[in-house]
Amino acid sequence: MMIRSIILVILLQHCFDSTLGFSLFDSWKAPFATAVDRKRVDELKDLLLTKCEIGDREMVEKVIADLVPFSAVSNPSTSAALQKKWLLLWTTEKEINLFSDWNLSGDITQTIDGAVLQNCIPFQSGGYLSVEGSLEPSGETRTFFQFTEASLAIGKFGPFKLPPIGKGWFDTVYLDEEFRIDTNSRNDILICRAIDST
Repeated sequence: MMIRSIILVILLQHCFDSTLGFSLFDSWKAPFATAVDRKRVDELKDLLLTKCEIGDREMVEKVIADLVPFSAVSNPSTSAALQKKWLLLWTTEKEINLFSDWNLSGDITQTIDGAVLQNCIPFQSGGYLSVEGSLEPSGETRTFFQFTEASLAIGKFGPFKLPPIGKGWFDTVYLDEEFRIDTNSRNDILICRAIDST
């Protein structure tokens, strides 16, 4: 009976892989075998955010390395778990930090919807900067992107169309239903939390 069940699962997996273009089990790979695993993951996340507040990149990278083996998703670049709106918690990207360090922005978000990526930086005084682009998964963790349009609104003025600038890739090195860590082609790190993880 066990052998028959295994064969049936393999056949179903093959059917979903070949017809839908993604794995039936791409979202979850038995992420937390025990309550101890879940506790360890929560501890590492808390430690990571603490190191982010301090701004110690070396320690941030060390904690990320400890967290990566616990990633709940085996193929994050094509996983449905990646497809949602994310709140940026911390990044090393200087252009983004310029807005937050000078207290110019509100909550910075990134939305991944199918093959479309949108970054939005709302301004405290009203308005926003938004860029949108296309996505192309490549391998298990890597996703290539290219921005195709940008718009800027300042207070009551706008939006104004801007020339989109930027292309590259990001590797999603850790992903679960509520937490995501990326590294990218510019050697930057992005840490995000799902806005709606239900």
